[in-house]
Amino acid sequence: EHNRVCDVLKRQHPDWDDEQLFQTTRLILIGETIKIVIEDYVQHLSGYHFKLKFDPELLFNQKFQYQNRIAAEFNTLYHWHPLLPDTFHIHDQEYTFQQFLYNNSIMLEHGLSHMVKSFSKQSAGRVAGGKNVPAAVQKVAKASIDQSRQMRYQSLNEYRKRFMLKPFRSFEELTGEKEMAAELEELYGDIDAMELYPGLLVEKPRPGAIFGETMVEIGAPFSLKGLMGNAICSPEYWKPSTFGGKVGFDIVNTASLQKLICNNVKGCPFTAFHILPPEPTEATINVSTSKTAMEDINPTLLLKERSAEL
Repeated sequence: EHNRVCDVLKRQHPDWDDEQLFQTTRLILIGETIKIVIEDYVQHLSGYHFKLKFDPELLFNQKFQYQNRIAAEFNTLYHWHPLLPDTFHIHDQEYTFQQFLYNNSIMLEHGLSHMVKSFSKQSAGRVAGGKNVPAAVQKVAKASIDQSRQMRYQSLNEYRKRFMLKPFRSFEELTGEKEMAAELEELYGDIDAMELYPGLLVEKPRPGAIFGETMVEIGAPFSLKGLMGNAICSPEYWKPSTFGGKVGFDIVNTASLQKLICNNVKGCPFTAFHILPPEPTEATINVSTSKTAMEDINPTLLLKERSAEL
């Protein structure tokens, strides 16, 4: 995509040198990435039936800081290793973690088109609900817990109260079932002692969604604030001249995941953060298949009243 956009800018500005083409294209790709993350990625992960919109001008009259900092808790809750399937299905072959990781020959063997198509068809794992971290990456989950203890994070319920959510009254209310609830009660003794990261992974998932309530209600404001906090979204930068004129600005404002793939992959394979029904699968389904119509929503609604927490 970087090379494609460079070619577009070169035709528009034949007098530009390589450095100006590179730096301007870099800004365009940052804008494309933010738009795709908000309107395709965060949209899907939220599980909500409203349509998120990337429009930096919505925040121009708000008290808002443009910066590159994130909270440690956001970094921790973003450890979504349960999303990883037990094996990777590429074209007509199956690969284990050991075979797949750091192995560029798989890309060379199957090609980008087959890789994109295969990943779009295979269901990811479920994050919430417990007992779903692949064995190959359980050490990462342990490291996340160890780090949160070293940094003296507060309990899950304390974070829920901080983000205006009702604290859980029991382990069974947290998990939505009895078996894990009993194990957790034996381990922690009191629901108010439940740690943040394990709590996020064992919380009962929302209907038709991949996360529990806590993950979404804490993660969404952090995510949108971080994305909209990029300098290119500020009033000083959000204008056509930043992106090489109207053509570059239009590339940013019309970006989508599907368009990104179609512009760079032969055959324009279908690409999305959900699988197309009704293909049967034995993998854990973690996506919503609701067809409810979506309505535009101002992202500032998810940021307002929470600036103190962020």
